[in-house]
Amino acid sequence: MSTLPSSVTVLGSGAGALSSATELSLAGVDVTVADFERFRASIDAIAASGVIRLRSPWHGITETPARASLDPAAAAAAADVVVVSVPAFGHDTFATLLAEHVRPGSQVIFAGEGGGSLALVAAMQRAGRTLDVDVAELNSLPYGARVRAPGLITASRKVGGTIAAGMPAGNAAVATACAIWPSVSAGESVLETVLLNFNAIDHVPPILANLGAIEGRPGKFLLWGEGASPAVARFIGAIDAELVAIRRELGFANLKGYEEYLVEQGFAPEVLGDLHATLASSAFADSTFGTGPRALESRYITEDVPYALCLMASIGLEVGVATPTIDSMIHLAGVATGTDYRAAGRTLDVFGLAGLGRDGLLEATRTGRW
Repeated sequence: MSTLPSSVTVLGSGAGALSSATELSLAGVDVTVADFERFRASIDAIAASGVIRLRSPWHGITETPARASLDPAAAAAAADVVVVSVPAFGHDTFATLLAEHVRPGSQVIFAGEGGGSLALVAAMQRAGRTLDVDVAELNSLPYGARVRAPGLITASRKVGGTIAAGMPAGNAAVATACAIWPSVSAGESVLETVLLNFNAIDHVPPILANLGAIEGRPGKFLLWGEGASPAVARFIGAIDAELVAIRRELGFANLKGYEEYLVEQGFAPEVLGDLHATLASSAFADSTFGTGPRALESRYITEDVPYALCLMASIGLEVGVATPTIDSMIHLAGVATGTDYRAAGRTLDVFGLAGLGRDGLLEATRTGRW
């Protein structure tokens, strides 16, 4: 059991970072939000007002105190606990910064899609530094959140379905993550947090299967309400089944599937035993996606394919589990966007983990040393 830290530096200034900073500030933690110059809008707003503003239809505007910095290196170097909440394509940038500046013995927690902890260890290796911090990561943001204006967010907590895992396994940063976010539970391995990426499971299939409507008309598209037909739901289910097979091969105890997690996160009222029906009953049914000729520039493709599906497929290849549906999604997304995601995407090889085999991969990610 861990108690909350007295102070935390949050790196990033998007919805996840500001929601995390708000959560910490509401709990009485002294929070500094730091980001780079090119993302200064929310940093400037927080610096000017001294608060982050959370808008709710029930409570109006809640203001929570926070400090702000445009020097993330200095902010990280001064912290005992650092929370990094940025898109997956920002992991490497912040991992490189932390490899140089974070103090030995500190705790680093990546809040968002998995893979950040692997990026940090790889960055430390490139810097000639062995892992001397406790690092943890979540498999998903524990919120649904949006930035509405600089320093202003809307956010709602998930009720569960988020796990934290770390390197070395079971370290103090995992317990700290569970203390910061009470809905978060401890997982077994950072491979588990990578493989339980719900966005990669449910974003890509309805986009690729409905490209005519999505690219061909302006406005909004009900991505799951219209787009997750019974056939498309079977695509989602097939991706999930491949990921469950990888988790089973790795020996993980938790083999819950995507449909169960829809309920556990609070998005659907019950498991109906038919993914199409469960999605239709969920909060996703009226969620919209912006359409038009630039729709494929969405992070639902540009992040979830190269940074999640490619990594998942490489783990499957390493442990001998076929991933034909995931491979097909990567291929079709590449054809649709004219991008070679196989060449550009994040894989075990990027982290220096390819070729270790099942047991070597488990040991490396248990210890944080390879």
